[in-house]
Amino acid sequence: MMKNNFNVRSITFMVIVLAFIFVFINACKRESFTSATTDDVNITGYLDRYPEQFSLLKQIIDRSGTAGFLGAYGKYTLFAPDNAAVTEWLKAKGKASVADLSVEELKGVITYHLLPDTIATNKFTDGKLPQITLYGQYLQTGAVNQGGVSSFIVNKTAKLIKSNIKVGNGIIHVLDHVLLPATLTLAQTIENNPRYSYFTQALKETGFYDSLNINGTAAKDTTRRFQTFITESDSALKAAGYASYASFRSRYSKTGDPKNHADSLWLYMAYHISAGPSYTPDIISSPAIFTLAPKEIITTKFSGQSILLNEDEFNGIVEPGVEINRTFSDRTASNGVAHEVKKPFAIKVRLQTAVYFDVADQPELRANPRWRGTSAATIPLFANGANLTSGILFFDPSKISQPQTYQTVTVPDPSRKYNGNDYLSLSVGQNVARASSFEIRTPMLVKGRYRVWVCYAQNGSSGAFQVVVDAGRAGEQTLPNLVDFRQNLDVSGVTSTTSSLPSADPLMLTNGFKRYMATTADVQGTLRGLQPINGSTWGLMVGRLAGTADIQTTDRHWIKFSIITTGNGSNGATNIDMIHFIPIDADQNYPRFSISGTAFNRP
Repeated sequence: MMKNNFNVRSITFMVIVLAFIFVFINACKRESFTSATTDDVNITGYLDRYPEQFSLLKQIIDRSGTAGFLGAYGKYTLFAPDNAAVTEWLKAKGKASVADLSVEELKGVITYHLLPDTIATNKFTDGKLPQITLYGQYLQTGAVNQGGVSSFIVNKTAKLIKSNIKVGNGIIHVLDHVLLPATLTLAQTIENNPRYSYFTQALKETGFYDSLNINGTAAKDTTRRFQTFITESDSALKAAGYASYASFRSRYSKTGDPKNHADSLWLYMAYHISAGPSYTPDIISSPAIFTLAPKEIITTKFSGQSILLNEDEFNGIVEPGVEINRTFSDRTASNGVAHEVKKPFAIKVRLQTAVYFDVADQPELRANPRWRGTSAATIPLFANGANLTSGILFFDPSKISQPQTYQTVTVPDPSRKYNGNDYLSLSVGQNVARASSFEIRTPMLVKGRYRVWVCYAQNGSSGAFQVVVDAGRAGEQTLPNLVDFRQNLDVSGVTSTTSSLPSADPLMLTNGFKRYMATTADVQGTLRGLQPINGSTWGLMVGRLAGTADIQTTDRHWIKFSIITTGNGSNGATNIDMIHFIPIDADQNYPRFSISGTAFNRP
């Protein structure tokens, strides 16, 4: 039994992604989104060739002084509004002609429609484009379906009426509307909306209004050029019991100085801000949002059509999250993007607790009818190269031709008793046919220092592994002790003749080893443990201390096993059962576990 189960992003996300790709593919089939090749050497040459479509856009280019580089060698993507689009735009501005606009304004129009790279529609996603415009803001792309016809759409307003026109210095996509850049900062966007009077005042009192009121290009800190702000409406805060801003402030500002970084109101607002522009597709695809509140993250989950924040499973209990209100989200500002949630949310205060992670008890495996089954003992973790546990178990490099399986014990083994009667059997080695490492996603860990115990069944054909927490990520930590799956508990200094002595457990702990399965001497209620306490097989189920990890953020993390030396056998089977994350000042020896998943507490 996994004592701290964890959420895995819903498979629905993959369905949505595939559906979105399907829409794009069909859009290409249904509309004239085929590539058009021209012998013109540049963008301006193509526009000159079709004055009935682009004479007004060409006037904007000429008057803005951008014709020089658009006619020169380079790699650009131009989103080109046609004459009808420009005419409509001029009318909306109350202008009779392009000549009525200033050079600077027209230069802004061109740079906002221009990317410094070639971006064809096959690189469009449901979200922001990978390159920023020369204006300094991102463009959003998506797909719409009207009357059974699918179309690409930019910034939720402009349809592509022709795309992927290849010219000598880039690509042109033709639009039916002129794109309008955001003119307000995030702070101004919130202040100008009457839905957010509480948050506007809180931003000003905490000092975040000033930092969110700087245009991206003027930001001295380049990491804050763009930011993401998650807002809460006045109506949502009133529904939560805050009848006035004063009551909201009173609830959170405990020091009386909201600008103090230790003040709860400052932390509350910092928890709603993150560096970088994260649109809803970015939020869906990311497991967490790193906030400006020190070492605090927001977890994300995609469930059905809902984007949920902080919906976590902790200590076996699901903690309901808050849903993003898509109607009022993905609002682009000059320095980022704003979203709204349907209910207020704050930093979750959790106490550090031990996590006894059963690596074979995971939602993807649990959903399989063969999980812990009595007739079928094996579930392939990979089928035809496809990872059936995507997001929770990865191999690096992807040499997975050897079996990687989940195993249920169907025939009782008198010497090897696994927690929950199952384990992962992974084929890892140093030869070219085997993966050289594997990585497992942990349950939620509350920030703090933990002793990390790897619990396994001894196998002489396995090997010794270096263990790294969050390898290649922020907070990477290499743990000092090699975990050698070939070793049994005899190497701890305790032998079969001394294993039943009272001094055995303290001596093993001193040397970085422990029994993690309940022994025949352990009793929990009416149950008795089954692992031998002495004899030749007493030490085959091993708990090995990999080291102490300093977990800096409350989140799910990664633990990587990289093989250092191999065993004497041919199959390289590494049988891993559990990983224990135990606070350094907590009991490291108990509880112990059983084939039923029952935890045996210290007598």
